[in-house]
Amino acid sequence: MRKYITFLASALVAVAASSCNPVDKTEAKLTATPESLYFAAEKATAQTITVTAEATEWKHELPETATWLTVTRKDNTLTVNAADNTEPTAREATITITPSASGVAPVKVAVTQVAATAPEVPSSITLSPETLNFVATNAPAQEVTVTTVGEFTWKIATMAGEEWIHITPPADGKFTVTLDDNTASTERRAYINVIPDDKTIVTQKLLVIQEPAEVEPVLELILPEGTDPEKGIIFDPAGGFIRFDLNVEPQTAEWTVSLSDENASEWLVVTPTVTPNAHSILLQAKPNPAETNRTTQLTFSHASENVAPVTITVTQKAKANVLSTIEEDIDVTMPQARIECKANNTTRDYPFIQWTLTLYEEGLTYNKIWGRWEGAGARIVIHMTGDPANEEDVELEARTYTVVPYEKYTKQPLVDRLPGWVCTGSSNGKSLYPSGTWYQTLSGGAVTGCANATEGTVTVTRNGDEYTISWDFVSDAGKQVKGSYTGPVNIIF
Repeated sequence: MRKYITFLASALVAVAASSCNPVDKTEAKLTATPESLYFAAEKATAQTITVTAEATEWKHELPETATWLTVTRKDNTLTVNAADNTEPTAREATITITPSASGVAPVKVAVTQVAATAPEVPSSITLSPETLNFVATNAPAQEVTVTTVGEFTWKIATMAGEEWIHITPPADGKFTVTLDDNTASTERRAYINVIPDDKTIVTQKLLVIQEPAEVEPVLELILPEGTDPEKGIIFDPAGGFIRFDLNVEPQTAEWTVSLSDENASEWLVVTPTVTPNAHSILLQAKPNPAETNRTTQLTFSHASENVAPVTITVTQKAKANVLSTIEEDIDVTMPQARIECKANNTTRDYPFIQWTLTLYEEGLTYNKIWGRWEGAGARIVIHMTGDPANEEDVELEARTYTVVPYEKYTKQPLVDRLPGWVCTGSSNGKSLYPSGTWYQTLSGGAVTGCANATEGTVTVTRNGDEYTISWDFVSDAGKQVKGSYTGPVNIIF
């Protein structure tokens, strides 16, 4: 009975205590910061939203159209990423954060991404059309439209100042081109430049093409000056090159050349040039080893059947006994002189004295120790006779000396040799000690070219101690050998 009373009393005490301390009920709350997000159009940095919740759980949502946004949650933080915006307009979306507790309003965070920046359009010029094609005569004018991007001015000019092109002053971004008639049988082309005043902008080129005029077909040979059309082209025995042009109309026409004798191709090489404005023929004859002339004919044929073929004869002279190797005229001034003389003395008494005149260029020197010529350059060696005199009385006489045949000059007895003679060049002209009178070119101690004197004169004049020695010869190759020396004469005995 006591136990029951005790339990009951305890229960009553507990109930009394409970009624004195009521349960603490917390109010549910939900907030988010920041309330809005702004993203750049490209390479935007991720941004975060901090969610504060009291007495409630929460979740976040995106609209289905906001595919450009990515939202991830970690604890009470949302991380938001925006993909690059390539559109020229801004885009927006709302992230909704919804609480689980009733009676608490959802939180909305506005997200905005700015529009893509339009790429900067560079300044430029464009032409329409870019090429103008004109007929040869009475061509109508053609208009060109110039489209520009950017703020700048421009001007028009032909590239090479072609006077056959005429341009009207531009107006409203357009200009007109007219051409003079084309009277040539070749197409002509030129460029018109549209030039901006801003040098960073590329100049545009307008190509202008005009058709060739219609002309009568023509094929004419323009033979080298001095050529007799009846005799034709004539080569020396040594051969060489001869080139001449052709007058061909239209300039674009084709033509051919052929040999009348197929065997002639063994000694005559024919090289035609068939291009607009450059019609020519190059002939190369090889040396003729035969003692008779050789001849062929060249026939030129136009592509048009209305033009008759043109024929020219080509002849190469027979081999001649020519000692000279220089096949061109020579006219030189020699700055140096070596004058040698064999005068009369106690052991020598002739009706003449022997002169050896060596006139030479600066590149040559005479080595007195070895008695030879060294270096590179040209010289002429003249063997001639003067009036008899002893060494103490010798002077180079001012007079004209005449070339005589080698056989006459060297005929025995020597007493028949007369003053005033010049010895013809004979034997081997490539010898460093030539027989008779020779013009030679030397290099490295060897003769590289030579031309002998077969006829002509040597003239000596004097003004005090200054002499002028001039020569005017013809070689056995039919070439002139001319020249002079002016200066002192120091005689070597």
